[in-house]
Amino acid sequence: MKKEKRPKITRDQRRQHTREIRSQAKKDVRQHPLLFATYVVLRALVLVVLVLEAVKGDYYNVFLCGLTLVLFMIPTFVEHRLHIDVPNTLEIIILLFIFSAEILGEIQEYYLMFPFWDTMLHTINGFLMAAIGIAMVDILNRSRKFKVRLSPAFVALVAFCFSMTVGVVWEFFEYGMDVFFHTDMQKDTWINTLYSVSLNPEGRNVAQQVTVDSVVVNGQSWPAYLDIGLHDTMKDLLVNFVGAVIFSIIGALYIMGRGKGWFAPKFIPRLKVNELPPPSEEAGLLEPIPLEEDAPAEENSSLCETCVFCRILQGTEPCYTIYEDEYTLAFLDTAGDVEGHTLVIPKKHVESLMHCGEETALQLAGTVRLICEHYVNRCGFDGVNVLSASGKSAQQSVPHLHFHILPRREGDGVNAWPRLGKDGHNLEEVARRLRLQPSEDTPSTPPKEE
Repeated sequence: MKKEKRPKITRDQRRQHTREIRSQAKKDVRQHPLLFATYVVLRALVLVVLVLEAVKGDYYNVFLCGLTLVLFMIPTFVEHRLHIDVPNTLEIIILLFIFSAEILGEIQEYYLMFPFWDTMLHTINGFLMAAIGIAMVDILNRSRKFKVRLSPAFVALVAFCFSMTVGVVWEFFEYGMDVFFHTDMQKDTWINTLYSVSLNPEGRNVAQQVTVDSVVVNGQSWPAYLDIGLHDTMKDLLVNFVGAVIFSIIGALYIMGRGKGWFAPKFIPRLKVNELPPPSEEAGLLEPIPLEEDAPAEENSSLCETCVFCRILQGTEPCYTIYEDEYTLAFLDTAGDVEGHTLVIPKKHVESLMHCGEETALQLAGTVRLICEHYVNRCGFDGVNVLSASGKSAQQSVPHLHFHILPRREGDGVNAWPRLGKDGHNLEEVARRLRLQPSEDTPSTPPKEE
């Protein structure tokens, strides 16, 4: 099968694309001057070091400089390719971290000059990796597609485990470099005291303390025993642990506070929802693919031509949209009775709450909660009424499942909770007849809609 040839880009199109890139770059510089200055200064310093190392003929350091320039592009790649917004504070710290590890640590030998240098970087690494772990889970946790709802403590635990895993994998890398390429990434440590059961003269399982005054290796006298990397590795993992714990706690508090606060957002990347490509029509790995005979009624239903809400979904009826996602639509009720009176409907024709599946119910509940929170927290309302009717006897006027949201203010005079009076039934008898026993099965799958 012949591949279709891509149309050639004209000279005018290239010029237009170049102008757009320059315009966006100028806009980014104006909006983020500190980040831009950091990029320029660090890259200039790396280029200077690269030239000096090339003149000296140290091509390994030249390679490290080139690697550093490539690593500097990671935040930009994440933002433009993965559609994730990296906060400026986090991006600056990442750039400084890469510069401190490769240029200052390796080439300028800060690891040897300052004993705390490696410890500081591993602590920061644990902190930053926990922030990225929080972001990875939080992006999924806030996704309206997958409906994952995790507790803040669980998210913090996952972020902590992610950070520690990255630290362990890095130690594997250091060990591999030392073994196969004969480097010394896992720095050795002089040990003056040993504790070992192997040195117990009675052969008992009791550690024997031995003070090391000197060691002779190949005729050369050493001041102490030289530990090969163990202490350095454990110290790195311990400080990584400290950094991971600190940000995991910060992240848990941030999620418990529903995203409020000024500190945590500076380190947690966010998904650019408005830049995401349209969802694929094919089911993903996280989406269940029901069998034909077991598909719930709502999966087999389509939009109804006689339903006014379905016509709104088709675009043949006007509406004042408040919110829309892949599964739900919220719009203003045209009755004009209460300011902000909003209807929330599923994008599938489902007659009532008894006819909808659990997934649709969750999607609707999520949108209702989102809009209620928006009205109260951002639009100046004091509260909301949420109403719904299912079935003709319940006064359902439109045979398409929907929820009413009535935004409320103090003293608005709206009576959305009428007095029903007393019906005279014995409550104990009613509870006995209506009680759902814990051992009973949940209601069966709704019947197919005709």
